[in-house]
Amino acid sequence: MDLRQLNTFQQVADLGSLSKASDRLRIAQPALSRQMRLLEEELKVPLFVRHGRGMVLTPAGEMLRERVSGILRQIEETRADLLQEADAVRGRVILGVPPTVGDVLATRLIERFLQLYPEVRLRVVTAFSGYLLDWLHSGELDVAVVYGSEQGSNIRFSPLLMENLYLITRAGGESRPHHAIPFAELVRHQLILPGPQHGLRILVEREAGRLGLALRIPVEADALQILKGLVARGLGATVLPLAAVHEEVSAGLLGASPVVDPHLSRKLVVARPQGRRASKAVQRFEAVLRQEVAAMVEERVWEGRLLEGDRISA
Repeated sequence: MDLRQLNTFQQVADLGSLSKASDRLRIAQPALSRQMRLLEEELKVPLFVRHGRGMVLTPAGEMLRERVSGILRQIEETRADLLQEADAVRGRVILGVPPTVGDVLATRLIERFLQLYPEVRLRVVTAFSGYLLDWLHSGELDVAVVYGSEQGSNIRFSPLLMENLYLITRAGGESRPHHAIPFAELVRHQLILPGPQHGLRILVEREAGRLGLALRIPVEADALQILKGLVARGLGATVLPLAAVHEEVSAGLLGASPVVDPHLSRKLVVARPQGRRASKAVQRFEAVLRQEVAAMVEERVWEGRLLEGDRISA
């Protein structure tokens, strides 16, 4: 195996088609086909199932793609670091975030980072924290912001923010940012929450169970925009961080009240692969990420308490 074969394999695997990979790589299709055949002969295992509509990975092919992705990412990062001149920062950063964090942070963060480091390519991936940790482990992500406890094999966690949670209702109700309501008040509302696998839903239901309360959840929605839209139409209430609805609250479209007794909050951490040296671009990206979160807390856009983490100068 060589790097050219591995890169070709990844392109064919991602696109599921020799013709599409041929167009992207600008290599004749027969040459690509021969490379894949030689790779299969060397590994002594079929990597693809070929059919009229394209190519599908076998289980062995899926395993190879998982390994190859991390290898090629590390080579790309090493090349970017070695080619840097003076203080120039180049390369690529792939960030993973839960949906609620992405909607709150991504736009500001990307705008700020590209102002500072315009030669870096960025990609943002949104998914639940469990998936993000798996992708960090496999090398498909460089850095992620995740919720929950600091657990995960071969993952380095660094505290970021203890985020306050609010009851979000249609504007005009009793909810307002500085008027706290006890958790027990949630039983008075029809709640619209994410599905059972979502960390926010787990947190809310755990507290309800501890207090012996039965919540009414007639509608589930994982997408933040759908949650906010349903609440704005008066179809129920939800629980979110204030940052997720800051613009709507400021515009008078939604109301928000902090939840107390017990105080509802959740922990955000920055996660990076353990034992894999972060490129300069990734290090600078994490530094800017922390600066933007701190600025949003100071501006009271993101209600919460900053946690001490690794400090990296941008």
